[in-house]
Amino acid sequence: MASILDDLSEIKKLDQSNILRNIQEFPFQCQRCFEDFEKFPLPTSYIQAKNVLIAGMGGSGIGGAIALTLAKDSPIPIAIWSDYQIPGYLSNDTLVIAVSYSGGTEEVIDFLKRAGQKTRKIITISTGGKIESLASNFRTPHYKINYGSEPRAALGYLLMSVLVILRKLDLWEISLEDFRETMVILKGLQKKIDLNYPTGSNAAKILAQKLFGKIPLIYGSGVLSEVGRRWKGEFNENAKTCSYFDLIPELNHNSIVGLKYPKDLKEKIFVVILQSKFDLPRNRLRQNLTAQILERNRIDYDFVLLEPAPTPLASVLETIHFGDYVSFYLAMLNKVEPSEVTTIKFLKDKLAEKPME
Repeated sequence: MASILDDLSEIKKLDQSNILRNIQEFPFQCQRCFEDFEKFPLPTSYIQAKNVLIAGMGGSGIGGAIALTLAKDSPIPIAIWSDYQIPGYLSNDTLVIAVSYSGGTEEVIDFLKRAGQKTRKIITISTGGKIESLASNFRTPHYKINYGSEPRAALGYLLMSVLVILRKLDLWEISLEDFRETMVILKGLQKKIDLNYPTGSNAAKILAQKLFGKIPLIYGSGVLSEVGRRWKGEFNENAKTCSYFDLIPELNHNSIVGLKYPKDLKEKIFVVILQSKFDLPRNRLRQNLTAQILERNRIDYDFVLLEPAPTPLASVLETIHFGDYVSFYLAMLNKVEPSEVTTIKFLKDKLAEKPME
């Protein structure tokens, strides 16, 4: 197994769309987006919003979900919408942030058309498409992402755009100095887990080997709760691997009881517990007790705790970056092309045969 992870020629044969390059560019994406929004004007009326609703699906939507975990101290409610239609509480006092990398996500388009009848406090984010056209019709700000990749491989833009919007509205705070330090830390982590770092001393490659042939279960809490969802999605899409995620403390009220059957379960799953220095002490205790329960059931597991992480943002971005690399290396071990998403294309093509009215 180890040989392919250190064999650049074999990896190039499998990674035909160069997903690895997109993963390597994650720090660049974050920094570029942050700089773009320094010059991105927002109408002053947006500051008067009484709640924020972030709409998005899949690789586009995960950015808003992760942003929400970082903006938990916002003075006004922030919620996520991942569906058609709109919630009943959406009003002229709601600030809507609609995210669709392609600009053609039908659920987000349906949401945005309906939301535009209720509020003009709208910001859209996409590479173009119908989402950009709707923003033009509504005469509301649009952030156009100029980057070519699969949606999931542009998370630096999709996450930071939402975060910096919240920062401009004083709903999330980070200093310019702390952000710059985070970028230095992120680039430092990359050097230790990138392709040219050998398997024997590369923590991302080592974890991928442990997950090979297993079903990864990702446990997260606090600021890393939605990062666990990101890991799950990357294992699904990049490595074509069945994977699930769960949340602490919620999983301590149900999932830990379901570790006995089927009888060969311990041979099928591997649990990854994501940790951060910003975890609540009570949740850290729960993580350790959960590990003890896994040991009693003879289920393999590992902790992932990345340091240094001076801010919650640094902890989130480091853990995302590490997980993306792990998913790529697992794809190489599975000998699959990471960018291939034939199943999703099949579903979208079938939906297109019956367009929405």
